[in-house]
Amino acid sequence: MSGTLKTIVKIILWVIMGISVVLLGWFYFGPKMPGTAGTTLEEPAATNVALWWSYILFGLAVVVTLLFSFINIFTNKKAFKGALISLLALAILFGVSYILASDQPLNMPGYEGSGNTPPVLKWVGTGLIAAYLLAGIAFLTILYVEITKLFK
Repeated sequence: MSGTLKTIVKIILWVIMGISVVLLGWFYFGPKMPGTAGTTLEEPAATNVALWWSYILFGLAVVVTLLFSFINIFTNKKAFKGALISLLALAILFGVSYILASDQPLNMPGYEGSGNTPPVLKWVGTGLIAAYLLAGIAFLTILYVEITKLFK
């Protein structure tokens, strides 16, 4: 990275940090919402602003992460191949999860909501099964690494 670009990035990061510190001070030490001051449910007046700032920072982090990931993938053939294999493995995992998921409506006395429909239940089941499979794969990977360390 060139010296000028480094300086610009450093200045931007310091500005973001400064804004965050000011908002944090306003949140903790600033005025309270009318009617909540002095109660156990005291709410800072800056709550909404602080939430929006956190959404902005989160969105910025996601955009920057994806941008640099895509730049790396498209400029490095080995990274492109690895990303393609990872996406294929995830597609297979979610495909298997979708096949295993049930869309049978649940018998829930007293429930009048709209979430007990076959399409919703199928996708919720897919997400749960995928999470279970990923947790199992992570556990087996950790176990494999630890066992292979014992024999080295």
